[in-house]
Amino acid sequence: MSLIPPEKTTFSAIVERLLENMGAGTDPNVGGMARTLAEAYAREMATFYAMMELAHRAGYLDTAEGAALDNVVAVLGIKRARAGRLAGDVELSRAAPAPDDIGIPAGRLVTGIASDGKPLPLFETLEDATLRKGETRVVIPIQEVRDDSEAARSAPAVINPFQLTIMPRPILGIEAISNPAPLRRVGEEETDENLRARARTALRDGEKGTLEAIAAAVRQQGVQQVTVREPEDAPPGVVDILVGDADFELDVDGITRVEKAIRESKAAGIRARLSYARNIYFQVDFQVEPIREDMDEATFDRLRRQLQEALSVHLNGLPVGTTVSRRKLEAVLYGNPGVRRITGLQVATFIWGKNAAPPPDKVLVQEEESREYGLDRDWRLGSLDAARIDLEKKPPRITRLRPPIWRLDLVVALVNGEARTPEQVRESLRSAVSLYGARLAEDAEIGQPAELTWDPFEQHLMTHARISALVNCDVRLETGITVTLVDATPAPLSAETVTRLVAKPDLQLQFGGAELVGGG
Repeated sequence: MSLIPPEKTTFSAIVERLLENMGAGTDPNVGGMARTLAEAYAREMATFYAMMELAHRAGYLDTAEGAALDNVVAVLGIKRARAGRLAGDVELSRAAPAPDDIGIPAGRLVTGIASDGKPLPLFETLEDATLRKGETRVVIPIQEVRDDSEAARSAPAVINPFQLTIMPRPILGIEAISNPAPLRRVGEEETDENLRARARTALRDGEKGTLEAIAAAVRQQGVQQVTVREPEDAPPGVVDILVGDADFELDVDGITRVEKAIRESKAAGIRARLSYARNIYFQVDFQVEPIREDMDEATFDRLRRQLQEALSVHLNGLPVGTTVSRRKLEAVLYGNPGVRRITGLQVATFIWGKNAAPPPDKVLVQEEESREYGLDRDWRLGSLDAARIDLEKKPPRITRLRPPIWRLDLVVALVNGEARTPEQVRESLRSAVSLYGARLAEDAEIGQPAELTWDPFEQHLMTHARISALVNCDVRLETGITVTLVDATPAPLSAETVTRLVAKPDLQLQFGGAELVGGG
């Protein structure tokens, strides 16, 4: 960016141009009077052009430097960050790999909530960044915004990891933010490049009075979920602001901060109607069959905590008024690689109520009517209802699903001339028993009769294990009781003998051992 082409404002270019204009009879040699006068004049002109160029460049964001850049960005209300500010890195991430490049401009604001419930100071990203296609996270340097807010004045010397979790102006495709390391105060001033990058974003996001600007102002007060819209049933000039954070209506200081932020960000003459979501607490109850049958209790407890956290993140992230989908809940659970099967998924919903016994504190009371509806058995919410899971008050109740196992100990007669070794015969019996159990479980699952009886089981073993006959079959049930399966034709049955055993949908038959007789 230049007023005059640089090649025409250099000392030598001015001298040559002056000598050409003096005419053909002018002595151009060094030391001559004409050249000496031209050089003296050219020196002053070159200095003048350089000063004009500096003054011209000092008026533009892309070319101003130092104090001149400070004056340019001051028009936008931006100041260079001085030494002593909090600085560090923030990580922006998403659960699934990015389907395409996601641009993240410099100057994006992030904040969080301190341990005392008050908002942390605002931070800005310092440079443009991109979450590349196929990646799930990107780390960007940030610095504190030094303003006159209470959060900035009371900022701590160090901010611990994982406390920055709010982006007032969310970026499409970014699902979560966090500071992976502590944020500490630094001794260097902000560079020109970082200051320019922040100013460019301020130019793009500097609008006031828009719905997004109001939502951003509310998020800066530590609000995670806010919806700002113009209602269809209201006259022009009315906006509805819905805060969806859990129990935010109980935070008196937070409400005061939000109301002040709305007044400062909305346009004059606009009526803002502020409301708060009613939290519906979900307690999910189901059974889990882990992928590993030999999983010990300590490992299953870790799996239980992972599933509880995944459900909490899913439900607490749903917008206010959104129907809770049963299929999406199941998808969240099956997304854990340690889960083989989920069964018996049920939900109880709770709302705040009064404790009848003294003291009359607020307690969570189960709703009398179920919110379940439709063929998919989803859960319906009202327009101001927000689904929540509280891991302390009403954590998901997850128990281990242990499928019934029947252990079979057999006595079988071999075919005359049996050429297989005893180990090979027992392996054939093991496979045949497992296959028969799978068939019984499948029949029970689809509602067909599923019974373990003598004749069909013997025919199955004769076909698939190539034995001559089934002599005896002892079955140890899931209760620990052992019974003997017998044919219906022999006379009387005792307490330890049965003619049939009814299978359940998740039954597993386990081969215990076999005594081999006959053959040879």
